[in-house]
Amino acid sequence: MALPLPWEEETYMHTGNSSTPRGERGSCYHFAMSGKSYQVIFQHFNSLLPKILVNGTVFARMSPGQKSSLIEEFQKLNYYVGMCGDGANDCGALKVAHAGISLSEQEASVASPFTSKTTNIQCVPHLIREGRAALVSSFGVFKYLTMYSIIQFISALLLYWQLQLFGNYQYLMQDVAITLMVCLTMSSTHAYPKLAPYRPAGQLLSPPLLLSIFLNSCFSCIVQISAFLYVKQQPWYCEVYQYSECFLANQSNFSTNVSLERNWTGNATLIPGSILSFETTTLWPITTINYITVAFIFSKGKPFRKPIYTNYIFSFLLLAALGLTIFILFSDFQVIYRGMELIPTITSWRVLILVVALTQFCVAFFVEDSILQNHELWLLIKREFGFYSKSQYRTWQKKLAEDSTWPPINRTDYSGDGKNGFYINGGYESHEQIPKRKLKLGGQPTEQHFWARL
Repeated sequence: MALPLPWEEETYMHTGNSSTPRGERGSCYHFAMSGKSYQVIFQHFNSLLPKILVNGTVFARMSPGQKSSLIEEFQKLNYYVGMCGDGANDCGALKVAHAGISLSEQEASVASPFTSKTTNIQCVPHLIREGRAALVSSFGVFKYLTMYSIIQFISALLLYWQLQLFGNYQYLMQDVAITLMVCLTMSSTHAYPKLAPYRPAGQLLSPPLLLSIFLNSCFSCIVQISAFLYVKQQPWYCEVYQYSECFLANQSNFSTNVSLERNWTGNATLIPGSILSFETTTLWPITTINYITVAFIFSKGKPFRKPIYTNYIFSFLLLAALGLTIFILFSDFQVIYRGMELIPTITSWRVLILVVALTQFCVAFFVEDSILQNHELWLLIKREFGFYSKSQYRTWQKKLAEDSTWPPINRTDYSGDGKNGFYINGGYESHEQIPKRKLKLGGQPTEQHFWARL
């Protein structure tokens, strides 16, 4: 693009002939601009600036003020802007950018949040990969803690309905042995070595994240309610203990700190100081395994993070928690059942509990991996239902793709009022303002306000 601004003539912009046919131009063009050209366009042709920036490729020989102004203009178009600099003249732009990277340990390292050990831009893809991995990890921990609260709320609500609750050691294992360890190690998975061609969801209220929480909540709710109701239909089921007036009146010879236990042989025994029920014995392993499976599901690896097995501590803790839960479920040691406040049940019922928990895991994993995390599927849904990005640069790209007169060829544009301006360091730029006067061009009077010397 040429910007001939001869002395004693009106400021204008002339675009030369293009070798690309008008019908084939599309988006296969790029703009290269120097600092002085950017200054003229910003002041006199501000309406053309967004159109140029969406296809701008090279911006060179710019002053510190122009660099900061350029980054701010990109941010107005809803771009996420990164800036690399190695000198004091880049400090302003490094602070303005979303991600500033200093390529030296001099003045620029003070102004930028990141400092590269190498003095080239090879650090940029690495920073993007690490940033995406950190974002996905943060959202994964958020989803897990949300699901942890929802799963425990559903189970506690069902038990409270019958004036029952989990035992202290049951809560302790779920809260400390599983949830705490998961939160401390879940985000330790490293970034995937290959940069993905698309970025992950950047908002907590994005459809994939909300649907993931909603569907997993539905799966958990269906399984827990079904198990809660189905255990009551078993021939060996009985209401072991209730804090009800009717029960206390009929059991006046027992202390309120005594509960009844009925094992699979049908014999009733007395267990003091505990709260026992078949509902608790059924729901506790289901919810505990559900905590482990959602932690695995929300720790998806590729394309933004390495596979889950590369996070050795996290994988070991999940396997250990799962193995301990299954051991407690199938063990017949009285000391374990007394300590965990569980009731022994028949083996077929324990197998059914494990099968139901694993089935829920398979369904949730398939939905999360094949549907909710399927980037191509979401793009297809957006095209079918006409959902488009609301970002300014996407809107401009769409407008320019439909504009047959852009980019202009063999055309001269004249400046308007030229009221736009920005701070220019006088040590780097020379700007001169000439009194306005009237000119004649093609029989039409034109009013000149600003002059610029290139």
